Amino acid sequence: MSEEPKSSTKYVMVESGPPSDEDEIDLLELIRTLLQAWKIIVGITILCTSLAVAYALYSPEVFKAETLLASATEEKSGPSSAISQLGGLAAVAGISIPSDSNVEQVVAILKSRKFLLTYINQNKLIPILFDEIWDADNQTWMVPSAEDEPTEQKAIESFKGCLSVNEDKQSGLITLSISWKDPEVAAQWANDLVKQLNEQLREQAIADSKKRVGYLELELAKTTLQDMRAVLYNLLESEKQKAMLANVNEHFALEVIDPAVAPENREKPKRKLIVALGGVCGGFLGIFAVFFAKFLQRLKFTNSEAVTHR
Repeated sequence: MSEEPKSSTKYVMVESGPPSDEDEIDLLELIRTLLQAWKIIVGITILCTSLAVAYALYSPEVFKAETLLASATEEKSGPSSAISQLGGLAAVAGISIPSDSNVEQVVAILKSRKFLLTYINQNKLIPILFDEIWDADNQTWMVPSAEDEPTEQKAIESFKGCLSVNEDKQSGLITLSISWKDPEVAAQWANDLVKQLNEQLREQAIADSKKRVGYLELELAKTTLQDMRAVLYNLLESEKQKAMLANVNEHFALEVIDPAVAPENREKPKRKLIVALGGVCGGFLGIFAVFFAKFLQRLKFTNSEAVTHR
């Protein structure tokens, strides 16, 4: 019998050569390159730092005035609770008694365009908000045409950029802050906003109470049923008590825990931080510029060698 030839498998060992010099990163060469170009790196760093210093010095200063507030709805819990207890009976009588505004609604009114526009117009703040284009001596706008004059909408957006209202859900406290270049004006605006909001909501509550009192008195005069008259009378007394408290309560919606004062320290610009960031960014930019120039130099040398060997 003839034996079948055994198949043999041959393995070919391919030895990989050492990596080329072009693919290696020579740390010493990088350090040598940086040391040789230290003047460029230092020059770019000084330039960026100088620009940062100029920006920090010429940026307008902004001061932040804050006032701490709390909801004042708890103070009106007496008549409000009485009305709520009689709400079911009032519904039977066909009378709808609105509930008091909650904190979220008060904050929403404070940040609303309608309220802010009223405050801006009453205090004539548009020339102050855009004082860089306002000629106070001639009482005119320094703009090419009337179309470029600030509108009420622009004034609202500008004022909203200065206003910040934050509510702490756990404590229920509200922080209202105004950021402006004049610390005295910032504190005045912060306090006046709260005062005007309380006054506006108080006047609205008094007017609503008068309407409800008038309606209840008419219903009381038309009703002959004793049980219904008792319900209407209790509602009427509660509504009158609520109106009386609204008349004497200065902090109707928001109680001022800590009023705003003119801040002594500016909020921005943070000059030291700006200068430090300018120096760091300048150093990185200088190093990048050196390595990029080295890369372009090697690329040009490689292309010239390729053309020579053709």
